[in-house]
Formats: sequence, structure tokens, C-alpha cells
Amino acid sequence: MNVMKTLKTFILVLGTILLSTSLYSCLDDDDYSLDKYSVGVATIKPLGGNTYYLQWDDSTTFWPAAGATPHFGVDKERRVFINFTLLGDSTSGGIKGYDYAIRVNRIDSVLTKSIVADLGEKNDEYYGNDPVWMKSVWIEDGYINFQFESYFDGYTKHFLNLVKMDNTDTYELEFRHNAYDNLSGGKGWGLASFRLNNLPETNGETVTMKIKYKSYEGDETVELKYKSGSPAGKAPMMGEENFHSTN
Repeated sequence: MNVMKTLKTFILVLGTILLSTSLYSCLDDDDYSLDKYSVGVATIKPLGGNTYYLQWDDSTTFWPAAGATPHFGVDKERRVFINFTLLGDSTSGGIKGYDYAIRVNRIDSVLTKSIVADLGEKNDEYYGNDPVWMKSVWIEDGYINFQFESYFDGYTKHFLNLVKMDNTDTYELEFRHNAYDNLSGGKGWGLASFRLNNLPETNGETVTMKIKYKSYEGDETVELKYKSGSPAGKAPMMGEENFHSTN
């Protein structure tokens, strides 16, 4: 299918070229200029006492030394959308135990949920079956993550879920979108992350995870390689304009 070939090519380009030229060129930069910044998704790792650190990918850690503070609680692990500037690395002193110190320029909560159960004939009614433009899908830090585009009317929060389908392969899922009949307004993009901890262990094997979703061109499927408990990759870089929160 030409659409799927295009999607897979887009994901590959984002996951390799943009990361290597945008974020990691910044991480290797010894200047740590305050006018430089990167944007993407990370995980809040609570430390207690309203303190936390950020994990950027499967291994890189950030200490939030300055800048914006979250407007939501940091008492539990969750995914966040961040705009940040590097201040120094672990050799610069003062951030022992973390790879980099950063200034947080912006931080927003990303929808973080568990995979939900198949409701059978009630799936469309409850979870919805509205289309999206799927921009990127990746596995990272124990989550499967989706960057998508839709129409947003400016006040209705869209309802997103990842459904484990009954009577299918163990690692076959459906991305469900309920816009509550509000597919109007301007085109924007959103993020959603789903915990993988309630999927069965792959017992050291690499399996094919299939995620079905409805696009504006019809039904589509994304296929990812998945091995539980193993580093899976690095998040794509993304712009920060027209970001919309979801439920």
C-alpha cells in the first residue's frame, strides 16, 4: 500500500536523520549556548519531595536545573512534551548521576495511559472510530508513542485509546480516536503515550507489533519490532506549534 510505504519512510526519516542532526548534534556541542533549544518527548521520573529528573530516551537523563516548572504534579511517572536548552554535561560538575543539566523552556503533560480492553460491538460507540493523520509511531522507555494530526475546534478534548483486541495476535492493537463529532476548526497535532507493561513478556524474542488505525485514506496498519525490557530507540524531534492536549 503506497500510503503505508510513505508513512514508514516518514517515520524512518524522523527517527534517524532528524535525531542525529538536531538533538544529538546539540548534545555533542560543548558551547551550550542559551539561544539553542530542542523539542520532543521525555518521561518524568519522580524522586519524591516534588523533585524529579527527565529521561529523554531509553537511557539519556536530564536534570532540570532551571527554567519552567510543571503545572501538574510530578508525584508519578508520566510522559511530557519539553522544549529545553542544554546547560552542561556530566563532566561540567554539579549534576552527578545525570547525563545533562538543562533549562526547561516549556513543559506540557502528554496523555499517558494504559492499554485498554476490547469492548466488542461497543468499541465504536465508546472509543470512537474517527480518522487521524498519523505522523510518527515509536517505542521508547516502556511506552508506545503516537504523534498524530487532526482537526481541533479549540475547546473539545479528543478521546484517545489503544485497544488490545480479543481474538487476534497477542501484539495486535488498535489506536482509537473519538472526536465527539468535533472534527472542525484548524488542523493541529497531538501526542499520546501508552504503557506497555500490561502486555505479555516476549521472553527474549523480538516480535512484530501491529497497530491498526483509521486514516483519512482508509484503514491502515503500522508494524513495529518489539522486545520487552530492551532499549527500543529514540524519539523523533518535532515542532511545538499547534500542539493540542487530549484525553
